[in-house]
Amino acid sequence: MPPNSPKPITRLEDALVGSMPNRVRSNMRIELLASLAYGPFHAALLFVPVVLQRLGSSAELIAFYQSASYIGFLLVPLTARFIPARGLPGFLASVWAIGRSFFVLMGLAASAPIMLLLSVFYFFFDSFPSPAYTRVIQLIYPANIRGRVLGYVRIGLAGGMLLVTPICGWVLDNWGYIWLFPICGLCGVAAARLFSRIQIDESNTPAQEKRSPSQLWQVLKHDRRYQYYLLAVAFFGFGGLIPAGFYPAVFVDRLNLSYTEVSLLGAVQSVSWLIGYLVWGHFLDRFNGVIGLRVVFAILSIIPISHMLASNGLMMLPAFIAAGLGSAGVDLAFQNCTIELARDDQTYEYAALQRTVIGIRGLIAPMLGVWLVQIGMSIDALFVFGSSLYLVAVGLMMHPSFRKSTIM
Repeated sequence: MPPNSPKPITRLEDALVGSMPNRVRSNMRIELLASLAYGPFHAALLFVPVVLQRLGSSAELIAFYQSASYIGFLLVPLTARFIPARGLPGFLASVWAIGRSFFVLMGLAASAPIMLLLSVFYFFFDSFPSPAYTRVIQLIYPANIRGRVLGYVRIGLAGGMLLVTPICGWVLDNWGYIWLFPICGLCGVAAARLFSRIQIDESNTPAQEKRSPSQLWQVLKHDRRYQYYLLAVAFFGFGGLIPAGFYPAVFVDRLNLSYTEVSLLGAVQSVSWLIGYLVWGHFLDRFNGVIGLRVVFAILSIIPISHMLASNGLMMLPAFIAAGLGSAGVDLAFQNCTIELARDDQTYEYAALQRTVIGIRGLIAPMLGVWLVQIGMSIDALFVFGSSLYLVAVGLMMHPSFRKSTIM
């Protein structure tokens, strides 16, 4: 190899992402390693609803767990004012590490209610600083390659999940969650520590003004396009979360799947997730986040229908493939849409508004699904209803206001 030729890893990065400044490459590699360490933690999270189901949780308790995961989002307008103007990577790492420490303690939970309580603390600390992460990626990754960079970074997450998910199922079947959750929780803490090493050149970066919650709604009031976007985000969330409280019962009660069998489906989802990050990163850089979400929402509409039709584990494959592709698309497209649609000096405000809507529908939707069944809607009809709401979200993302050139 000639002395001045790039290293193999650099050639791979240039092939997948494109050429980039050294600081961007360094930050990308740090976040890739953090994502890889986060993979086992995220894999363990997938099993929590199934563990709760096996601990005797009702559909109401499962729905409450789903709702609890959005508490931090709901409080974003209040907590965003406490996010520091400088040192964002270190701030995010500290808050995330605190939250993931509660997940470590979930291995000691002797009952479903205690596990649920610990989950509330984890979800709060994990989600409330999320506008700061949007600001970080806006500052460290150039717009022309941001989608590809994020897709490459998330390969670490999907790869970590792919390697660990089958092992998680085996550990749960043989040793139980008392071992799995602490080990994977510590991986999450390590990931936060790695993320703190990201460097931002703050010498030429103006601090963004943080407006009060009442001023956030003024931002929304004067941006009709963002109103339609948030409405689509709400319908998308309702489509996924209204039937979510009944998904674990399909695995446990109807299909009688073991943890190992669920982990194999999770591995398929991880492969789809990994492929999705590669595809969506290029797609978003070529087109934009709005077009990406149209396609993603349509793909995700497969999930509730698959749960309705499944009579064996193999029939769940379309749902897990769609979940992998769709989750990767939502992850990247949400970040891109917020940055594309926001004014340059209002990234925090737009991100906070999006997180607030995610929090509101996240708190309401799972319990709404349980209530609909209690008043007489069949579970199959609930699944069809969920798929229909995804398609409504697709329609909203096709509103003429999104044709403005500012998102291209």
